Amino acid sequence: MTTGTIEVAPTAPKQRQTLALLLVNANHVVTMSQVLHELWAYDPPASAIEAVHIYVMQLRRSLGVLDAPRLVTRQHGYQLFVQSGELDLDVFTARVASARLALTRDELTFAAGQFHSALDLWHADALVDIEPGPILASAVAGIERRRLDVVSQRIRVELRLGLHHELLSELSGLVHRHPSDEDLLSHLMLALYRSGRQVDALTAFHALRTTLAREHGVSPSDPLRRLYNSILSGDRHLEIAPVRGARLSLDLGTPA
Repeated sequence: MTTGTIEVAPTAPKQRQTLALLLVNANHVVTMSQVLHELWAYDPPASAIEAVHIYVMQLRRSLGVLDAPRLVTRQHGYQLFVQSGELDLDVFTARVASARLALTRDELTFAAGQFHSALDLWHADALVDIEPGPILASAVAGIERRRLDVVSQRIRVELRLGLHHELLSELSGLVHRHPSDEDLLSHLMLALYRSGRQVDALTAFHALRTTLAREHGVSPSDPLRRLYNSILSGDRHLEIAPVRGARLSLDLGTPA
């Protein structure tokens, strides 16, 4: 975390974990019981509450360079205040919202650029340098799911822009890492089909069907089966529709 020009980066693992918990719940009260559960799960030591007081005191000293207090004590816990745009996650959310608004106006190139700009904020997995407890682990899973959803939305837009060839490598890697994700698989199937690889697109569907049956005991969804049948029959509606004035390079930066 950076406050002005001063970086606040605790080195003690549990102090970092405490700061992460407060940031994930920024501007909301985090109760003492939540802190204890995050740091020690169901087996806090006798000195746990005293240790938390020390972690918070040290964090407060680090944050004390500001005019107004950031970390305040509440009746049952603590509250860390952050301003709009200070957290990367807030910036990510704003850029995604901008992209989605552009989609409602059919501004595909700008939307894709905003999705790229949002995803460029990620340099590694969320909270990668912290050993999470149960609360942070759940929060990280939710954040990573949000990121993957945005990746899928960005790819959907770029498929509409005719970038199926350029997306094949990325999609293959994503499907390998997330073999049960039907959205990603549908994107890969469509990109393969539009690249003249109908057999590979059908094979990808069969691989997913096997994975879903083996690991989850379910079958592919109706939309995915319909896509499979459309690819099998060579449905002309799967071809890329021309998009007026829209062409996008994959090295798009943040739009001005």
